[in-house]
Amino acid sequence: MEYYQAVFIGILQGITEWLPISSSGQVMLSLINFIRISPEDAYSYSLILHLGTLMALLFKFRYDLGKIMFKLLLFRWEEEEKFLFYSTLFTGLIGLPLYKGFKSIVSSFNPEAVNGIIGIALILTGIMLKKSQEAPLERLEKGLKKEKDEVTIVDAIIAGIAQGVAVIPGISRSGMTIGSLLLLGIKQEKAVRLSFLMAAPAIIGALFLELPEASRTSEPLSLPLASILSAFIVSLLMLELMMKLAKRLNFSRFCIFFGFIALIASLVGVLT
Repeated sequence: MEYYQAVFIGILQGITEWLPISSSGQVMLSLINFIRISPEDAYSYSLILHLGTLMALLFKFRYDLGKIMFKLLLFRWEEEEKFLFYSTLFTGLIGLPLYKGFKSIVSSFNPEAVNGIIGIALILTGIMLKKSQEAPLERLEKGLKKEKDEVTIVDAIIAGIAQGVAVIPGISRSGMTIGSLLLLGIKQEKAVRLSFLMAAPAIIGALFLELPEASRTSEPLSLPLASILSAFIVSLLMLELMMKLAKRLNFSRFCIFFGFIALIASLVGVLT
């Protein structure tokens, strides 16, 4: 990988992390199809890049996360503290086995198979997003359940499971968590905030698992550092803009479109 490619991948991570279109899926597709990196290395690289977006997330929500951490340590658990504890617990219970399973078999996949997996996952994410966008409108039209002001432990568990499933490339973490919370009747603004807050411990956990292996790579350390730095800078610059765009654009169609593109690339690779 060249330095300009490392910077480009970091920029891609910095933009797509804040959109419900699976940053790891988009990064892996780019690494595999354009830079010609093996699926196993592409998966590891896509996880390491989250260090850049994690730093941006911690900076953006430094006061909120500081207060939550202080309350957790003092066992003064209120709504957000309980939500983060149970969502993180179930993210680990679901995500860790899926991570280890995918990590152990991804090395046996060829690029065409990985393209197909990511394509299917993106399409499923798009369907999930479309349903989550329609559900609140359907409830209002039918005069059914109103949006909830507070999240429950059950809501936290479901959101945690959704986040755990998102370790599979192509399944968007933010798309799954925001979508599940919207389906549960949580207000959109609150769902977005909770989704970003619960990302911090999940990303830290993923980096804890992946960084020891990344340190053993033969590539110069400056390459991933260039990607991480560019991801951090772009995340800081684009976070607010991306959140505003997310309210206006239909990202379910975006996921489905890129999912079909990945599936077509997979079939072409198999047939040629």
